[in-house]
Amino acid sequence: MDSGVLVLVTGVVLDCVGIVQFWRIGKRRRTSVASVGTVVGHDESHDDGTLYAPVIAFVDEDGAARRFTPALRSSRRMHQVGQEVPVTYPPGRPDAPRLSSLTHNALLAGLPLAFGAVFTVFGLFGLLQG
Repeated sequence: MDSGVLVLVTGVVLDCVGIVQFWRIGKRRRTSVASVGTVVGHDESHDDGTLYAPVIAFVDEDGAARRFTPALRSSRRMHQVGQEVPVTYPPGRPDAPRLSSLTHNALLAGLPLAFGAVFTVFGLFGLLQG
């Protein structure tokens, strides 16, 4: 398979992933229960360097205190301890919370879109040159 086609297809796939993530974020914003959480610490993992995920405490709609750690990790601390962050969860499912901050959503959806755009441009350039 021509490398330009492969790069182009990779770009389109990444763009689709980003678009689906944006759609899911919008749907979650419209249909979920909103709460405010507080970053109470950071969970560190040391697989290929140090990666961080915030530990977030929030109170659900029944007044129960809850904590969770998002699965998405980064090489730097995206949120500071003590920072208030938006949290959403499906109605009746406070055991399935999501961090809904702009920073988190930008990584979740914006990163695949950005990489997809770059791959798409290089793929098209490769096809036009070849």
